[in-house]
Amino acid sequence: MAEALVRRGHEVIVFTSNSNLDQDLDIPTGCPIEVNGVQVWYFQKREPLKRLFPKVAYFSKSLGYLYSPQMREALERIVPTVDLVHTHLPFNYPSYAAAHAAFRHRKPLFYHQRGVFDPERLKFRSLKKSIYLRFIEVPILKRATTLIALNGKEVEHYKRLRVNTPCRVIPNGVDTESNAVVQDSVMIESLGIRPEHMVVLFLGRIHPVKGADRLLQAFFQIQHNCPNAVLVMAGPDEFGLEKGFKQRTDAARLAHRVIFPGMVHGKLKAQLLSRADLFCLPSNGEGFSMAVLEALASKTAVLISPGCHFPEVERVGAGRIVELGCNELSKALSEMLLDASALKHMGIAGHRLVSEQFTWGSITDKLLDTYAEGIERYSKRPELFPSPQHHDECGRSQKLGEFETH
Repeated sequence: MAEALVRRGHEVIVFTSNSNLDQDLDIPTGCPIEVNGVQVWYFQKREPLKRLFPKVAYFSKSLGYLYSPQMREALERIVPTVDLVHTHLPFNYPSYAAAHAAFRHRKPLFYHQRGVFDPERLKFRSLKKSIYLRFIEVPILKRATTLIALNGKEVEHYKRLRVNTPCRVIPNGVDTESNAVVQDSVMIESLGIRPEHMVVLFLGRIHPVKGADRLLQAFFQIQHNCPNAVLVMAGPDEFGLEKGFKQRTDAARLAHRVIFPGMVHGKLKAQLLSRADLFCLPSNGEGFSMAVLEALASKTAVLISPGCHFPEVERVGAGRIVELGCNELSKALSEMLLDASALKHMGIAGHRLVSEQFTWGSITDKLLDTYAEGIERYSKRPELFPSPQHHDECGRSQKLGEFETH
C-alpha cells in the first residue's frame, strides 16, 4: 500500500518497531531508511514487564505490545508535518501512540482494524482485550476521522462495538506480476517435494486461530486416499505448536509427508505458492488474508473457511469454502486433490479474479478517494481551528505529508 502511494507521487512515512515476533531485526533504529521508495523508521521495542517478571512463563515470549519510548518522541516531531495519520492493527503501542499524536496535533486519523475485531479472534485472550477495548481502543475509534474495513463483515464488527464513525470498505491488494514465477525445481526439491507430489500449502502463523491443527488432522484422515499428497505448513511458530505437530506426524508415520519449513519469504515463498496444487486456510476468523490473495495471484486453487470472509472464491469458481469441522475439511481436501483438472481451472479463475478486482492500482484509487473525503470532512469541523489557517505554537504554517504506523 505504501509503495503504491509513493508510485502515485505521494510521500509516505512508515513508523514501525524492530520486532520480528520473538526476535529483533538487525537494522538501524530511530532513523529513516528507504525501502522501495518508502521512508521507513524502525524503533527499538522495550518490554519492562518482561524484565520485571523474567521467570513467569507468560512473559517468556514477546508481549506483542511493541512499546517504544523512542517512537513517541519521533511522533511528536513528524506528525505535525503530515496531512494524515493512518494506523494498522489495534492492541499495540505504535497504533495507540500515533492515534493520540494525531489527536494532539489535529490531524485526521484513518484506522484499519485488519480482522482483529472478528468475534472469533476476540475470544482469544478475551479478558485482556475487552478491558483494552473499553478503555483505550473504542475511545480512539470514536475520535477517528474514518474507519477502514477490508470487507462487509468488518463493517459489522465495527458496529458491534457501538461505534458510529464513518466507515469505508477497501480490500487488500496484490501484485499479480510479482507472483508470476519460473519454477525452481532445485529449491522446491530441497524441501522434500518431488515432481509427482500433490502439494497442499498452509501459509500463515502457526496459531490456534488459523486452524493449522484442524488442517493437520484432516490431512491425516485423507492421506490413504491421496498417497502422493504432501502437506507444507509454512509460517512462524508463534504459539509454540510446531513441536506437538511434529510429534503427531511422527506417531502417524507421516513425517516424510508433512513439511515444516518455518517462516518463508521472498523467492521461496513465491515458489511454494506457485508449486502448490491447493492452498488451504481453515481459519476461525480473518480480515482479508494476503496469503489467500497471493495464492490466487499464483494461479493456485484455494480451500478456505467461512471465517476468511471471501465469498468471491466460490462465486467465480476459484476454490471452495467449507465449514470448520475436520470431517467437512477432509472430505473437501480429498475431492479436490483427486481432480487435478478442476484444480487447474480453479487456479485460472482465481488469477482472473484478482487481476480484475484486487490489483494495487484499483485499491489505491479507493484509498486516495477515502483520504480526500476524510480530509475534507475533517477540515469542516470548526472546533478544531480557532482561526482560518491553523499554525503551530510558533505561528508557522504546517508542512504537508502522509504518515502510516504499524
